[in-house]
Amino acid sequence: MKKRTGIIGVLVAILALGIGYAVVSAVTLNINGSGTITADPDNFKVHYTGEVAVTKNPTTITTTQSHDNAQTGQFTISDLTKAGDTVTFTYTVTNESNGINADLAAPTVETFANTEYFEVTTSRDATTLAPGETTTQTVTVTVKKTPVTQDETENFTIKLVATPNNN
Repeated sequence: MKKRTGIIGVLVAILALGIGYAVVSAVTLNINGSGTITADPDNFKVHYTGEVAVTKNPTTITTTQSHDNAQTGQFTISDLTKAGDTVTFTYTVTNESNGINADLAAPTVETFANTEYFEVTTSRDATTLAPGETTTQTVTVTVKKTPVTQDETENFTIKLVATPNNN
């Protein structure tokens, strides 16, 4: 019995030393860090791409149309002669952003005063573009009233606002 008590005592002592060693030898490792993302407006790239499609009625209307593969499209129209003459330009809008959706507001005609002779309408097919997606924006110019004694001229500015959406 004494031998058994001695063995139990030795085992308890070994166990206590093992626990004590574990408590003494335990260490905590920590990693601390920080990061900064630098804003870059070039990460949000929505612009006109491809050819500009044109529909003319009558087909004798003369047009030029283009874009700069950026945010500016242009057009000119000549040889409009009577009420009902219509030209529609269709521009392709592409979102080439890096992981950022583009919300497209309804396009607006910003400068346009000669409403007696011209009607200008504009639209876009999509309200949101994911990266890599395209949509179209149309601009239609229609002659409302046939001029008789003098030429009528108008300049147009149409805006389509794209806003970044990270959702």
